[in-house]
Amino acid sequence: MRMVKIQFADRAREAEGFVALAKQGRVVCFSDDTYEIAKAHLKILDDLHISYQVASEDGFDDVCHALRNSLAAQI
Repeated sequence: MRMVKIQFADRAREAEGFVALAKQGRVVCFSDDTYEIAKAHLKILDDLHISYQVASEDGFDDVCHALRNSLAAQI
């Protein structure tokens, strides 16, 4: 499964976009206001006309690795 890391371009609609994505699948939230979602779920945001920027595209294993490292850095 291909995953993309996104940032919402419109901060006012970020919550709406997050809720719409969370209803349809897994959303990984990072502390730098980026979200990791399945690439196929970009269509949800497109259908709602919520603008976003794709920061990177990774595989699911890369996402798990990033989560592990970000949590360990807080300790």
